[in-house]
Parts: sequence; C-alpha cells; structure tokens
Amino acid sequence: MSFFLSLFKSSLASRLTGWRAWILLLLLPLTAFGARALLPAREVSTPVQVGVVLPEEGGLDFWTRLEARSGLAVTFHRAGRTQAEGQVAAGRWDCALVLPSDFEDRLARLELEELFTLLTGPGSTVYPMVRETVSACIAELVSPGIAEKYLLDSGVSGEDGLEQIRPRLHEVLLDRDRVRISMEGLDGRPLDPLSLADSGVSNLLSGLTAILLLIWALLTAMDLGRWLETPLARRLAPLRGRTALLLPRLGAALLPALCAGALALLAAERPLPCILALIPYLLFWGAAALALACLPPAWRALPALLPFVPAAGLLLSPVLLDLSLLFPALEPVVRWMPVTLYLRACGGSLTDGLILAAGGCAILTLSAASGRNKA
Repeated sequence: MSFFLSLFKSSLASRLTGWRAWILLLLLPLTAFGARALLPAREVSTPVQVGVVLPEEGGLDFWTRLEARSGLAVTFHRAGRTQAEGQVAAGRWDCALVLPSDFEDRLARLELEELFTLLTGPGSTVYPMVRETVSACIAELVSPGIAEKYLLDSGVSGEDGLEQIRPRLHEVLLDRDRVRISMEGLDGRPLDPLSLADSGVSNLLSGLTAILLLIWALLTAMDLGRWLETPLARRLAPLRGRTALLLPRLGAALLPALCAGALALLAAERPLPCILALIPYLLFWGAAALALACLPPAWRALPALLPFVPAAGLLLSPVLLDLSLLFPALEPVVRWMPVTLYLRACGGSLTDGLILAAGGCAILTLSAASGRNKA
C-alpha cells in the first residue's frame, strides 16, 4: 500500500504541475456552463410566435377564441398588416394570419372558402398547426348558424320555433367539454415543455461531458503505454506487475477528470445523479485505458482513432438524437454504448450504473491476470 500511495502522490504531483490537467479542469466546466448559457431551457421552449391581423371592424369574437388557445406551444399576437409582414420576413414570427375586411359578413353568410390569408416566410414550420387552430375557431363561430340552416332547410322548425331553441343550440355546440392531455414522468411529476426542454439541455451537457472524459481516458491510455516502455517501468514490471504499476498513475490521471466532470455537471438540472454516475463511468474507461496501455499496437493506434471518437459518441449514443429510432438495426449498439449507459444512469437507472462498474471491474481483473501470466 505504501508503494501504491507513493507512486500515486508522485504521479498526481506530476499531473498537477503540467498544463494539460489544468486545461481540463478549466475547459470542461467553462464549456458546460457556456453551453448552458447559450441554450437556456426557456429559450429552447419559447412558444412559436404567430401574428393576427384583424379587420377594422369585427373579428373580436374570433380573436377571443384564438387568444384562448395561446400557450406554451404557440402564442398569437394581434398586429397590423405592415408589422406582421415585417416580423414574418425577419423570422421573428413563424407566420401571420390576415382576416379580410368583410370577415363578419362572410361568417354570417357561411362563405368559408378563402376566409383568411396566411403569411409565411422561408423559415415557417408550424403554419399547418396554425391553420388547424384557426379552422377550429371558425367552426365554433359558424356551427350555430350551420345548425340553424339545417333545421330550416329540413323543415324541422319554423322561424318562431327556431327562436326558442337557438339558445339551446349555442349551449350544445359551444360549451362541450374539451379533451385535455397532460403528461407526467415515471415518478409522477407533471411534465411541461419547459421541463422537457430543460431535461434535453441537461442530457446534452451530460453527453458532451461523457464524450470529453472518454477522450481524456484514451489520452491517458497513450500516456500509460509510453510510460510502461520507460527503463524504470521495465525494471519494476517483473517485480510488481504491470497492473500494480499502472493503477496509481491511472488514479492520478482520473482524479482531475472526476473533479472537472463534477464541476461541469453542476450546470445540469439535477447534477447529483450525473456526478455519482461518473464514478462507474470513469471506472469503466479507466480500466479500458489500462488494458489498452498494456497492448502497444492498441495504444499506438489511438492517435489515428481519436478524431472519430466525438462523432461516434454523438451518433451512437442518444446525446443529440437516438439513431436507433430511425435505424432499428442499430438498437443493440446504441443501447450498450458506455455513453448511453452513463446517460441512463444519470436518469436514475441503477442497473446501468452497475453494468458500467461491473464491466470496469471485469476488465481490471482480466488485465491483472494477464499481467501475472506474462510476468
């Protein structure tokens, strides 16, 4: 134990006097908090802005119904024609709705064709949903008139009888209960667009932190492999074994990584589970780095593979998107990627954290057995 502690202290002191560990300690938290500042949850979930140009006279009943449908997804703004065109052209509003000057007369005559004009820009995306919402509001306005016309045309009631049942028509057609959908998580907490967006940003921060720590572990594998070929390591290896020699240096390399990762994850929505999940995650990649360091062809090939690691981590793990939803054949690969296991552990999956820890322990055991056999 004294040999392990002595080598660990000297290795840690050597790490802390170098520039690379301090770059990690500073760069990773700054990157995480910078990304958090650039992608705040409320900006991610900002409602889509839609303009509404009402005629000079009338349209207030329609506007009341449309405004009632504003929410966290779409927000309607009353504006003039010039303002609406400028906002849509500048991309500040997704689209704008323009009502004709004889809007009320058309509704009264039930002339519903080309009842409104929709202004869209190059970046407009939600105008189909806006069109459906507007159609629902118009349906509410004209449904009593349509019902009255049907009753008159069918001869069910004359004008006198129609006056008596007209209030009942409005009550039946306009005051029906609406279907309301609410979402909640597995823990029973309600979900809204703000919480979903905040969770997405936290998942992105956790995934980027995991990928950067993976790169650090691979750089550590190259450092350990080079040190293992030094004259001092060659003399000590037959006496102590390669695994016993590399473990203190590995611990000295992973301790700054753990601290940097913990500081970076403070920017997440719920940092504690993510920070705790770093322990099995770094255990796995630390064990993999030790195993690679004992194989000269493996660690010497790492410089050529490092540029592809970030892309592979982003594509084969659900950091930005889950490719297994588009390509089901990739589902086993995506599911068992270490970064995916880490993200699931951040979400509270104890099983995935234990899988990472078990994988790291298994690799360490195999490396130690291999080192004893070669010794």
